[in-house]
Amino acid sequence: MSDTKEHKRTLENTQKGTERGQTNRLSPGERERRLSKTHADYWFARLRKRNYTDRSSKTVEIPDWQVRLKKDGREAWFNLGTPNQAAAAKRAKEVFTFLEANGWEATLAKFKPNGDSTQGNQLTVGEYLRAVRDTGRLRFRTFLNYQNCFRTIVAGAFGVGGGDEKFDYKSGGNQKWIERIDRIRLERVTPDRVTAWQRKFVAQAGKSPVALASAKRTANSYVRCARSLFSSKLTKALKGVTLPERLPFNGVELFGTGSMKYISKVNVQSLIAAARGELKETETEVYKAFLLGLFAGMRKGEIDLAEWRMVDWQNNLIRLEETEWLHLKTKDSAGEIMVDPEMLAELREMLPRSQSQFILTSDRPPRNDSARPYYRCERIFDRLTEWLRSKGVRANKPLHELRKEIGALVATEHGIYAASRFLRHSDITTTARHYAEHKARISVGLGKLLDTDIKSASTKAAGGAA
Repeated sequence: MSDTKEHKRTLENTQKGTERGQTNRLSPGERERRLSKTHADYWFARLRKRNYTDRSSKTVEIPDWQVRLKKDGREAWFNLGTPNQAAAAKRAKEVFTFLEANGWEATLAKFKPNGDSTQGNQLTVGEYLRAVRDTGRLRFRTFLNYQNCFRTIVAGAFGVGGGDEKFDYKSGGNQKWIERIDRIRLERVTPDRVTAWQRKFVAQAGKSPVALASAKRTANSYVRCARSLFSSKLTKALKGVTLPERLPFNGVELFGTGSMKYISKVNVQSLIAAARGELKETETEVYKAFLLGLFAGMRKGEIDLAEWRMVDWQNNLIRLEETEWLHLKTKDSAGEIMVDPEMLAELREMLPRSQSQFILTSDRPPRNDSARPYYRCERIFDRLTEWLRSKGVRANKPLHELRKEIGALVATEHGIYAASRFLRHSDITTTARHYAEHKARISVGLGKLLDTDIKSASTKAAGGAA
């Protein structure tokens, strides 16, 4: 048989197999080695049946095959308009060839002219989050916090429940819940949906003014964190990602929450006496956490991972710095914390009994790779929370209430600037908004004039009666 006839028969067999949608004759690797991108069979292994989550949280598969093409650092999904794999492979080859010859704008105009739901931007929530993570512009712990907030908003906006299973981190329930969220197309997470989620979240708090104010602050916190994932600094650093025309938080406004100034409800003298008497000897680690929270104004994560070597006994300082485990909230969170020598004397007493590099001893190891909040001293914090509530500290976060208390005391004694430095805020407006409420009662002394008038009137009345 001549080479020409053999070549012709091979082409005929390939054509027949392609028309029948048969792709098993060559493995994906073999096809890639033998076929170029301009051959329809090359695209069989790259066809995908994609899906999305509808308004009822049901996963819906798009019946037509799709393909993702990349060129010049840009990528896009193309709906190939057919559930037939062979026809879709031919179409994929056609789109690719056109893209190579004419570029993105002409290709999008020709093959995605309508921008409908199946041919619109196919970037999913999960794909976007991975792209942001890969930029390396955010600290890992910061990224995880922002990611959790964004997923919470998306889950609420699209009714992705999950019940108790979403808290199942061992058997895969949480992962399945996350996957349902991550499959949602980013372009469907519109500002209108985010705003609707905000209103729904607050409405669930009921009618109590206190509960409503708390819900608004929480909703604002979620939005602030989540929208940080879409800052211009991050979006400019993304590679190979085509963003929707309108991002999720464009134009989304925060709730007004009224005054957020801290008003002390703590009798700090009694609290210190009770802690020293009840915790120091029997619950030493809890007592240490109390001292660091109140006297040093340290945050929970800072207390959790503060090390003995950070304590400057001679100068009455705790020098907070980033470590392998401790990732501080902001650059300004690092620094020297001036503390009372009496407080350090209390810690020094407990130092010989410690077998840990950390000030607080715990049987849990430190971690910095957890996708959810993780504290090595979780049990200690839980116990301190329980104890503080038994002493009348009713705040949602009793341990953080100690930080607020010392902030208010410093502001009262030394002014707002000193309080901002002590609390290591990056912006003094944060101190003014939350911690500058003076505990001391302010009076200009006008009451003395009233007292004088009253005495004078009483004297005259007495003389007249005589």
